[in-house]
Amino acid sequence: MQDLSDPSQEDLISKLDRDREWLLRNLDQGKWPEMRIELAELERELSKLILRVRECNSEK
Repeated sequence: MQDLSDPSQEDLISKLDRDREWLLRNLDQGKWPEMRIELAELERELSKLILRVRECNSEK
């Protein structure tokens, strides 16, 4: 497994977090009403993943 403190991984997680924020902003603006429930669930799961990875990074 790749080292969780690897800068390239942190860069990837940061980009993923920005995409998650973009998705949330667009959902809050009412975009994609037909897919809102599924996309909101995706945003929540991404948020959990990002928090877990960052938590693992801080423990090392």
